[in-house]
Amino acid sequence: MLKLEDLDLEEIAWAMQDDRSMGNEYYLHLDTGEVVVPGLDEDITLEEIDEGNYAYVDRIESYESYRHMEDFTAGLPDGEARTKLEQALVRSKPFRHFRDALEHFPTELEAWYKFKGEAMNKVVIDWLVGIKAIEDPFPDGTYSDEAE
Repeated sequence: MLKLEDLDLEEIAWAMQDDRSMGNEYYLHLDTGEVVVPGLDEDITLEEIDEGNYAYVDRIESYESYRHMEDFTAGLPDGEARTKLEQALVRSKPFRHFRDALEHFPTELEAWYKFKGEAMNKVVIDWLVGIKAIEDPFPDGTYSDEAE
């Protein structure tokens, strides 16, 4: 079993958020905690993945990413930034419009990156617990970003 502190949660989160448009597939080596990409990582093949102790890194669903944007926006104080982000979320292509709207609000943009990082850490930790790669660091159900 891996130890949470030995894992690169940011790398796993990145793999979960990759749109796979380049055809990359990501696997977590359950002995080392390394994220590997067969075909890109010259020292690993699909046969070795099949025979080894690896877990496929699932792509995060778009509704989960959308919920992160909603939660972030709902936590903002009333004002122009919140209004613009709420409007972006109800338009077509909400991900693009949300990102575009944030560019006009540097303070909120920085807060968004922090919020999203913490939200993705929770997603990653939940996934790792679910595949039994780590012990649940929050058995009482309370999550804290101190796990980073």
